[in-house]
Amino acid sequence: MSAFCVYGMTDAIAKLSASKKSPPLAWEGSTEEFYEEYQERIYKAGPHRQVSPAYDAPQFCRDWIELAQRTMKTRGLKIMCHGQKTDRHGSPRIDRKTKLPVTGWIPYEQEAENGFIGSDNR
Repeated sequence: MSAFCVYGMTDAIAKLSASKKSPPLAWEGSTEEFYEEYQERIYKAGPHRQVSPAYDAPQFCRDWIELAQRTMKTRGLKIMCHGQKTDRHGSPRIDRKTKLPVTGWIPYEQEAENGFIGSDNR
């Protein structure tokens, strides 16, 4: 089961998102200028989204991040893991229909990587 991925923004994702929008009718410049400006705006202020495929372990995500930073323009890359979502007070979110906890992509905590939390590694 794949439980890790990378969230953030890359220039390729911004370019793909910009290509889905048409220039407004009142646009004075060329369409290439519009797409370049819109791509830059998405890259700088757009929401983070999943940019990598799902992986089985966080070290593969780190390898993906290193490769992406060498080969393309990136912003805000972070490792996410599949887990239970919580509200702002820290209590688990519950689905209204199923009455089960809501799961999704949550930030991966690096401290848990060295072993089990609370375990004595002697």
